[in-house]
Amino acid sequence: MIERVRGIAEGSRSSPPQKGSAFPFERILDQEITFSVHARRRLEERAIPLSQEVREKLEEGLRTLEAKGGRTSLIVIDGVAFVVNVPERTVITCVENENRVFTHIDSALFMNTAGRSAESGACGRGVRKP
Repeated sequence: MIERVRGIAEGSRSSPPQKGSAFPFERILDQEITFSVHARRRLEERAIPLSQEVREKLEEGLRTLEAKGGRTSLIVIDGVAFVVNVPERTVITCVENENRVFTHIDSALFMNTAGRSAESGACGRGVRKP
């Protein structure tokens, strides 16, 4: 009953696979990250680099957030903040090195690429290890 109502309300979305149709679970897990038009525009306008290493970190971050049940999350990689829709695997927007307030997120993940030292702290101050 719930599925029928949801299907009517969503109307334009594709119908669920028919019984016995092939829809492998691996296909869901192997989806690529997409970038919204807004996010692509922000990457261009702000000249934010998007290296293969950053893309791999985004993938890793999404897998981690999916496992923890994240829905709308913030992933910060080397000082660049990406707001992502986890179930849709979509980057909604991104900003770099700015004071920002993020609302309507349910989780946050901070990561560094291999090229960036994990010992560098906020504002470039070194973090002393005990």
